[in-house]
Amino acid sequence: MVATTDIPIVVDDSPPSDKLPPGEWLKKNLFSSPANSLVTIVLVAFAAFVLFLLGRYIIDSEWEIVRVNLANFMVGRFPRDELWRQWASLYFVGTAIAFTSAAVGRSAYELALEQDLPAERESLAGLLRRFWPVVAVSIFFVSFARTALPFIGLAIVPIVFIVAREIGWRAPVLVRRNAAFIGGLLLLTSLFFLAGASNLMGLAAGAIVYLMVSAELGRTFFDPGMVGMAKRQLPALVAAVIVWAIIRSIPFEGFGWEDWGGIHVTFFVTIIGIVLGMPIGILLAVARRSKLSVLQSAAVLFIEFVRGVPLISLLLFSQILLPFFLPQGFERPADLTLAIIVIMGFSAAYIAEIVRGGLQAVPKGQTEAGQAGGMSAAQIQRMIVLPQALRASIPAMVGQFIALFKDTTLLVIIGIGPELLGVAQVSNAQNDFVGRGLAPLTYLFVAAGYWAFAYTLSKESRRLEAKLGVGTR
Repeated sequence: MVATTDIPIVVDDSPPSDKLPPGEWLKKNLFSSPANSLVTIVLVAFAAFVLFLLGRYIIDSEWEIVRVNLANFMVGRFPRDELWRQWASLYFVGTAIAFTSAAVGRSAYELALEQDLPAERESLAGLLRRFWPVVAVSIFFVSFARTALPFIGLAIVPIVFIVAREIGWRAPVLVRRNAAFIGGLLLLTSLFFLAGASNLMGLAAGAIVYLMVSAELGRTFFDPGMVGMAKRQLPALVAAVIVWAIIRSIPFEGFGWEDWGGIHVTFFVTIIGIVLGMPIGILLAVARRSKLSVLQSAAVLFIEFVRGVPLISLLLFSQILLPFFLPQGFERPADLTLAIIVIMGFSAAYIAEIVRGGLQAVPKGQTEAGQAGGMSAAQIQRMIVLPQALRASIPAMVGQFIALFKDTTLLVIIGIGPELLGVAQVSNAQNDFVGRGLAPLTYLFVAAGYWAFAYTLSKESRRLEAKLGVGTR
C-alpha cells in the first residue's frame, strides 16, 4: 500500500508577460538574422550621423533671436508687467490636472481592489517616462531665458503638481466623487486670473457650472432618461445665471484673448476647438443616423459642406463675410472669437464622421438587446451604443485632435495672434535679425514645441487604446 500526501499545487494563472530583457529584445527584434542585422547597423549609423549634424548645427548656431523673442513665443503681446497672471493661471491648470487625475485614479484603484483585479498607483517616475517630451521641451524653452524668473517659475510647476496629486489621492470619498466639478472650478480660477471678471469669464463660468450641476442632479436625484434630463435643466440654468452675475460683479480686470499670443493662444484655440467641437460632432453623428429626415438632411448638409472646403477658406470667411450675418447694431466680435467659431465647426464636422464610423461598427444586436431590456432610445444611445462607438473611434479621434493642434498655424495667415508660428515670422522680420539667415532656428524652435505635444498626445492615445483593448476582442 502506497502512502500519499496532499501536496499543494500552485498554479500561476497570471497572463504571460511579453516583456523581454534588453539583450534578448535586441536579438529578437534587431539582430534576428544577417539581413536584419545589416539593416539595423545601416539605419543606426545613418540616424547617428543625422543627430550629429543636427547637434552641431544647434550648438554652433546663434540663438540670440530666440532669446530676445522668448516672451513673444510664449505669450505674444500679453503685457509684460502682468506676466504673474500667466504663471498663476499655469499653476491652477497644473493643480486641476494633478488633482482630478489623482482623485479619479484613486477611485479606479479602490474599485479594482474590490474586484480582486491587479492595481497599483503610478509613480512619479512612470509619469516622467510618459510625458518626457513635454518636460524636455519645456526645459529647452526656458533655457533661453535671460532672467532667473522663468527658471523659478518652471521649478515651482512640479512642486505644485506633486502636492495637488497627493491631495487628490488622499482626498475623502465625497471629495473624489466630485473631482470633475472641483477640477472645473480650478480651471475657471485659472481663466479668472487671465480674463478677470469679463464677459468671457462669466460665460465660461456659467457654462461649466451648468454642465456640472446638470450632471450632478441627474446622477443623484433623477432618472437618467430624457424626463430626468428635462427636470434638471431649470436648476442648472438658475445656478449658471447666478454664477455669471457673481462673476460680473467682481471688480477684477483682466485681459481678453485679443491680448493673448504665442504658444498660449495655440493651446487655447486647440482646447476650445476640441472641448466644444467634440459634443457638437457627436450630436451631428447621431443626427446623421436619425430617422427624422429634417435632422438627417441638416446634419449631412453641414458635414459635407465643411469637409469639402479648406480650413483656410473658412477662416477667411469668418473674418470677411461672417460679420455681415450678425444682427444690425450687434458689436463685431474679436477676430479670434470668429476664428474659434469656425475652428469649432470644422472640428465638429470631422469628429462627426469619425463617430459615425464608430456607431456603424456597433453590432445591431446591442441595440436590440437594449430594446428587449425595456430601455428607451436615448438610454440605448447613451449607455450602450455611444460608449462602444467612442471606444472604437479613439485612434481616428486623437489623429483629428493632433491635426487641429497643428492647423492653428493657419491663424497667422489671417493676422490673428500672433500664435507660435506667427511669432517666428515676426521675429525673422525684425530689423536686428532680417537678412541674417536665422529663419531655420526659429522654425526649429517652433517645430520642437509642436512635436513634443503632438507626440505625447499620440503616445497617450496608444496607451488608452491598450487599456481599453481597442482592436482586440
